[in-house]
Amino acid sequence: MKKTMILLSALLAFPISAQAHSVLEASTPSEGEVVTEELVAIALDFSAGIEQGSNMTMTMDGTAVDFSEVAVMEDQLVGTPAEELEDGSYVVEYDVLSEDGHPIQGSLAFELQAGAEAAPQEEPAEEAEQAAAPETAQDDGAGLEQTAADTRAPNPTLVIAGFAVLLIIAAFVLMRRKR
Repeated sequence: MKKTMILLSALLAFPISAQAHSVLEASTPSEGEVVTEELVAIALDFSAGIEQGSNMTMTMDGTAVDFSEVAVMEDQLVGTPAEELEDGSYVVEYDVLSEDGHPIQGSLAFELQAGAEAAPQEEPAEEAEQAAAPETAQDDGAGLEQTAADTRAPNPTLVIAGFAVLLIIAAFVLMRRKR
C-alpha cells in the first residue's frame, strides 16, 4: 500500500503540461472558395492563441498583393488589403508562431469573382453557396485535413488527469478494503 501511495504522490508531484500545437481551424475566405462579393479582409482562425510577429502574404496570379495591415487578435490573424482586390486567383501564405512556440506555416487558395457580371445573378450565387457547404464539411485541403485529425485526438492533459483520478480512486478503495 505504501508503494502505491508513493507512486501516486510521485505522479502528482511532477507538473503535467502538455499543450497541443495551434492549427488553422477556419478562414475567411475558406480554401477553394469562390468569393462573389467585395473582400475587405482575410481572416485566419487558429485553434489556440498566436504570437505577435505572425504574418501573412498574398499573391494574385503570382503577383504580390500588399496588405495595409496584418493584425494578431488572440487566435486570429487578420490582413486588410491595401487596395480593392481585382478578380482573379489568390493564394494566401501564412507564417505564424503559436503561443507554445511552435511555428505554423501554410497556404490557402481562393477565387475572387466580384465583377459586374456576378452582382445581378442572385439565384446562382445562392446555389453556389449551398454547393460549397458540403465541400467545406469534407475538408478537401491538406491543411484542413490535419486540423480535423488534430481535433479528433484526445487532449493529453485530460487523459493524464483522468488517469490520475482513477489512481486516486483505486488507492482509496484499496485503503478502505484493508481496514
